[in-house]
Amino acid sequence: MHTVKMFLLKKNLLIRIILSYLFVGLLVIGVLTIVITSKVSENLKEELTISTDRAIEQSYNTANILINSTYQHFANAYASPDIQAGFYGNEFDTAMMGRIGAKLTDLTVTNPMVHSVYLVNTRHKLVFSSLTTVRPFSEFYDQQILQLLENTQTLRDSIFIPRHTSFVHDTKPFDGNLISVAYLSTREDKATNGAMILNLDQQVLQNMMMNGAGSKSFQSMILNRQGVVISHTDNKKMDADLSNVEVIKTILRSDSPRGTIEAEQDGKSHRFFYIKSDSLGWIFVGDVNYETLLSKVNVIKRYILTVTAVMLAIVSMSGFFFTRMIYGPIQRLIKNISKTPDQEEVGRAVSEYDLLSGAFRYLERKVQDLQISVAGYQYTEKREALRQLTTGGWSSESEMAGRLSQAGIEFQTSGFQVCMLRLDSYEELAGEYSPNDLALLKYAVTNIAEELGAPGFRTFSYDGGEGRVVILFLKPEGMEPELHHLLREIQANTERYLKLSVSAAVGQYASGLQQVPLSWQSAYNASRYRLAFGRRCLIPDDIEESREPVQDQLSSTMEKQVADSMKLGDPVKTNLALKDYFHTIRRASFDEMMLLLNQLLFTVNRTAKSMASGDLSGLSTDIGSLGQQLYKWETMDQMEEWFAGLCETAISMRDKQSSQKNVMIVDKLKNYIHDHYADPNLTVEALVEVAGLSVNYMRKVFKDITGISLNQYISDNRFEKAKELLLTTDLPANKIGELVGFDNTKYFYISFKKYNGKTPDHFRKTP
Repeated sequence: MHTVKMFLLKKNLLIRIILSYLFVGLLVIGVLTIVITSKVSENLKEELTISTDRAIEQSYNTANILINSTYQHFANAYASPDIQAGFYGNEFDTAMMGRIGAKLTDLTVTNPMVHSVYLVNTRHKLVFSSLTTVRPFSEFYDQQILQLLENTQTLRDSIFIPRHTSFVHDTKPFDGNLISVAYLSTREDKATNGAMILNLDQQVLQNMMMNGAGSKSFQSMILNRQGVVISHTDNKKMDADLSNVEVIKTILRSDSPRGTIEAEQDGKSHRFFYIKSDSLGWIFVGDVNYETLLSKVNVIKRYILTVTAVMLAIVSMSGFFFTRMIYGPIQRLIKNISKTPDQEEVGRAVSEYDLLSGAFRYLERKVQDLQISVAGYQYTEKREALRQLTTGGWSSESEMAGRLSQAGIEFQTSGFQVCMLRLDSYEELAGEYSPNDLALLKYAVTNIAEELGAPGFRTFSYDGGEGRVVILFLKPEGMEPELHHLLREIQANTERYLKLSVSAAVGQYASGLQQVPLSWQSAYNASRYRLAFGRRCLIPDDIEESREPVQDQLSSTMEKQVADSMKLGDPVKTNLALKDYFHTIRRASFDEMMLLLNQLLFTVNRTAKSMASGDLSGLSTDIGSLGQQLYKWETMDQMEEWFAGLCETAISMRDKQSSQKNVMIVDKLKNYIHDHYADPNLTVEALVEVAGLSVNYMRKVFKDITGISLNQYISDNRFEKAKELLLTTDLPANKIGELVGFDNTKYFYISFKKYNGKTPDHFRKTP
C-alpha cells in the first residue's frame, strides 16, 4: 500500500496527463459514436431492406417454380390415357380401377407438395382418389370438393382454390388447409365428364417457399386476383378476403407487375413487396415489419446514445478541470529535469517541446524494435483485409482501400480477378489431418500460388475456409489463356510437392474494388461445378452460360425408369438407368443438378420403402441423413456409385424378404389343400385368393420351393387320402372318389390307376 501511495505521489503529473488524454479521447469517441451510430443505423436499415427484398423475391421465384412446374406436370397428366379412361369409361373392372388408382398414387408421391389427387366421374357419380379406393358420390369423404363442382363459376374465377377442410378417409382423420386446382372442361357451368382435382398441402407449400424465413418481422402470402388468401405464413388467414385492406387494394389496382409500398399498419411502419404472376393469376406479397425488424437495433442505438451523452457531460467537465491542472506541473517538471536518456539532445533543446522530444526519442527506438515483432501480426492483418475485400463485408471503397494500404497492399492497376482452389477429397483429408495440419497445407498452397503468379501478375492468396484457397490476381482485362496456364501450373506443382490434387475455378473480371466480391461469388459458383467435371478440373468463369435445363418430363421419366428397374429387382438395368440419369443432368446448372438429385433421392428412398416389408433395420430410409450424405460427395461419379449402392441394398433386402414370405405362402397353400381336398372345386385358380398372388406367379413360387407343380400336389394329396380310405374303410370306390374331390367316377378310376398303377378295387385287394 505504501509503495502504491509513493508511486502516485511521484508520478502525479503522468497520471494527470493520462487522465487528460483519456477524457479528451472519450470526448472524441463520444462524438464519433453518435455520428457512427446514426450512420450505421441507416446503413443497417438499408441493408436489411435489400436483404428482405431479395429474400422475398427468392421466395417468389421458389413459389413460381414449384407451382408452375406442379401445375404443368398435372396438366400433362390430365391428358394421359388412364385419366381419360376415368372420365369416359362406361364400365370399370378391377384392372382399370387399379391402373387409375396407381396413376393417381404415382402423381401424388412424385411431389411432396401434393396432399391428394381426385378423379371425379360425374356421369357415373364416382370418385377415384389417391388416398382411398373408388367411392360413389354419396360415400366420398371430401364432400366440399363435390359441392364446388356443382357450380364451376368459383373454379373459373381462380386457378387455385384455397379451402379449409376436415374429413376421415380409411379411419385416418385430416383437418387442415388445402389449395385445390381443378382440371376440367365445362358446359353451362357444369363439369361435363368430371374433373381431376389436385389438392396441394398449403403448409408444405409455405414451408418449401419460405424455407424457415417466416418470423414476426417478415410475413409472406399468396393472393388471387380477387384478394383472397391462397397461402399465408399465418395459417389462420387462409382463405381470408383481404380485398378491403387499403394496401391490398392498392396492389390489386396497380398495373405494375412488381413494386414496393410503405404504409402504416396498426400504428407500425411496414414495407410491402409484391410480384404478380400473370401465368397463374396470383400475387406474391411480402410484409416486413420495420419496427419489429429493427427493434433490437433501435434499443442498442438508444442505449449507446444515452451512455454517450452521459459520458460527454462528465468528460466535458473533467476535461476543463484537468486542462487547468496540467500546464503548471509540466513547467515545474521541465525546470527540474536533471538528466535525460540523451544528454546531448537536452543541451541543444531550445524549447520545452524539444526538451520533452529528446526524452522520448529513446522510447521511439524501442518502438522500432517492437514493430519487428508486430510484423507477424501484419501478415495476419493482410489476410483478413483480403478476406474482407473479396467476400464483400464492406460498403465504403475508400475505407476498404485504406485498410488494404494499412495491411501493406497497394494496387497499381484497376483490374482484378478472383480464382478459387478446392482441395479434392477434403472430407478424407479432414479425417486424416488435424485442423492445424490442414491450415498448414492450405498455407503451403497459397505460397505456391503467390510464387508462381508473381512473374506474370501481382498475386495475393489466403485460406478461404473449409477446403478452399482464394487467389486474387491484379491484372488487366483479357489474358485468359495465360491465367488458365498459370492455374494449371499451380495444380501441377501442388500435386507434385504436396501430394494433393486441387480443382480450380475462375471468377469474372472485376474492373474495380466494388466488383471484387462479385468476382469472388462467380468463382465460388464456378467451383461448385467440380461436381460435374470431377477432380483436378479447371472451370472457366462462363460455365453458367453453357448449362442446359433438363425438361421436367424427361427427368420424371428417367426417375420412373430407375424406380421400375428397382421394383423389377434387376441391378443391371437399375445401374444403366442411373447412368443415363446422371449423364443427362450433367448438362444442367448446379442448382438444378442438386434439385434433380434430391428428387431422385426421394424417388429411390420411397421405392426402397415400398419394396421392403417387415424389418427395415438393414435399409437406410431416413431422408434427412441421406440428404446430408448426398451433399458430402464431391463428384457425380461418387454420387452415382452411392445411388447404385442404395438401389442394390433395397433390391437385395426385397429379395430376401420375398423369399421368406413365399415360404409362408406355400405353407398356407399346403394347409388349405389338406383341409379342402374333398372340395371338387379346389383348383389352382381357386387358390389365388388364398395366396394373394397371380396364378402364374403362384405356380412359379410353389414349384420353386416344393419342386413339384401345384396341380401335382393337389392330385397327390387326394390320391394318398383315397388310398388311406380304401385300406381303412368299406366304402365303395366311387364314394371314396367323391370324398376326395372327384365328382366323376370314371375320371377317378382312370386317374387313380395312372397314379398308382392299379384300379381302386385292385389296390384294396392287393395293397
